[in-house]
Amino acid sequence: MTAPSGTGHPYRSFDLILSVPLVLYLLVILGLTAGVFISITPAALRTALSDKALVDSVALSIGTSLTSTLLAVSVAVPAGYVLSRRRFPGYVVVDTILDIPIVLPPLVMGLSVLIFFSTPLGRWIDRGIWKEGLFVYQPLGIVLVQFIVGAAFAIRVIKSGFESLDPRYEQVAMTLGASPWQAFSRVVLPNVVPALVAGAVISWARIFGLFGPVLLVCGTMRSRTEIMPTTVFLETSIGRIEVALVVGAMMILISMTTLIVFKRLGGKGYLW
Repeated sequence: MTAPSGTGHPYRSFDLILSVPLVLYLLVILGLTAGVFISITPAALRTALSDKALVDSVALSIGTSLTSTLLAVSVAVPAGYVLSRRRFPGYVVVDTILDIPIVLPPLVMGLSVLIFFSTPLGRWIDRGIWKEGLFVYQPLGIVLVQFIVGAAFAIRVIKSGFESLDPRYEQVAMTLGASPWQAFSRVVLPNVVPALVAGAVISWARIFGLFGPVLLVCGTMRSRTEIMPTTVFLETSIGRIEVALVVGAMMILISMTTLIVFKRLGGKGYLW
């Protein structure tokens, strides 16, 4: 349909009206983000960068979040494939249980982990192998909590990617002599790369800013279990707002950079 002469695009006013909420929301996000960067002073920047504990928290945040994301995706790929291709007794129950870390408040999830490690079995797992403890108030506990939360998101996204791929592709490959593993690795996986990337992105994004469960299970010991979200909490609680702003700005920059890189790698269809 062509627009009548002199009236412009026939849907322009309609599109403009629907765009108003989008524009307002974008302005809110940009305003909040800009406020963080504008409030940073050179003195606060020097203080933050010269504090070894803060530098350690950045390194620990990046290290634990990447490790947790790798573990989450490693579980999500086979789990997502099985859930997308097979139906078995108790499927609905399993599928619902996997949603618990998504719908449960993160603080409650952290409390559940802490309570588990208070049981005889949990105490044995935590301290039976290593007397100082493996998880509670230890860096490995950060990875555990992040993994539990992040894996659920990765499974959901990657499962949807497998479901969008017609099963006949792998069936044809197997009729031509490919084994199930060859069909999976050479036919299925290459065709769901955007879903794998998207699963990793969403998992990492949820993991990177995780605060409550980490604080409950691991505390926030400087240069040991302190990560960037807990650094913001600590610095704010002692009145060093300017340093907390620096750490917050660093988290924004790291998040934006990571999302852009992942987007360029092919997660467009599932993220944007």
